[in-house]
Amino acid sequence: MNKEEIINHLNTVHLSFWETANKLSNVTITADDKWSVEQNTDHLNKVLFRLNSFLEMPKDTIKLNFGLSNRNSITFKSLIKVYEMALKNGVKSTAPFLPDSSLNISELIKQGKSILSTLILNMQNWEETDLDLYNCPHPALGEITVREVLFFTIYHAQHHEKMIKKYTYELY
Repeated sequence: MNKEEIINHLNTVHLSFWETANKLSNVTITADDKWSVEQNTDHLNKVLFRLNSFLEMPKDTIKLNFGLSNRNSITFKSLIKVYEMALKNGVKSTAPFLPDSSLNISELIKQGKSILSTLILNMQNWEETDLDLYNCPHPALGEITVREVLFFTIYHAQHHEKMIKKYTYELY
């Protein structure tokens, strides 16, 4: 998947998540250690914000702090398999990404759209080859390439949309 395709997918999956979140009722309900729709939305916003902060950094700073990759990026499908295996092995969200917002769903969606817009704007400063060159730290997957973290971000929104749909339907 090239940079333009990644950008299109980032837009598509996040818009789909937000549309679903906006349609669901009882967006504040939690049970059985499952996050509410609002909490899922806040979590995704935190992930987008952190990635956006990373993409804003000068590449020299990224190189110094995280290094350059010595391998090719894996495919989108391969990254999904790695992440799903990590989930099966019990990986959970770390503290910086846990939801804690007091915003309502409309405000969270507005915030998310703004963060995504800025992230995509920041991606314009990245060349296609840069996506495979620079490492990016991931709390569950370790050092992965920027392309791989973007793949993760696409899948992550899809994963959470499935979760809020399933959880909301299980409540009824």
